[in-house]
Amino acid sequence: MNKIWSPHTLAAPAANYHQCALVSQPSRWLNIAGQLGIDQQGTLAPDTEGQIVQAWENLRAVLQANDMDLQDLVSVRLYLVDRGDLPAYQAAKARLGFDVGGLPTTLLFVQGLFDPLWRVEIEAQAAKVFEGD
Repeated sequence: MNKIWSPHTLAAPAANYHQCALVSQPSRWLNIAGQLGIDQQGTLAPDTEGQIVQAWENLRAVLQANDMDLQDLVSVRLYLVDRGDLPAYQAAKARLGFDVGGLPTTLLFVQGLFDPLWRVEIEAQAAKVFEGD
């Protein structure tokens, strides 16, 4: 199991996240490309909150397709295109059927993504104890 934590020698994190993740055993690593608010049928959620929820659901689907889940995440980077979308980000987290708080997370506000309709992109890394393949 990965250790998600914040050393006491640092200032407390600015939000609900931890400073690091320690992978202490031989593990399988998964690098997850940026996930968008697009469902399996190719439909983009109509608003920022919906796109964030869908992006998290897509990220979890990638994890599960690799015999992993949220507890295996060791790093998450979220890209939002507008600082005004922060309330939508908070609302989306409340709508998720799983807790994403406490993960080592970086939230970035960027000028734009590849498609101007995309409001969010979430990429991540995960590690799970190696049990042989």
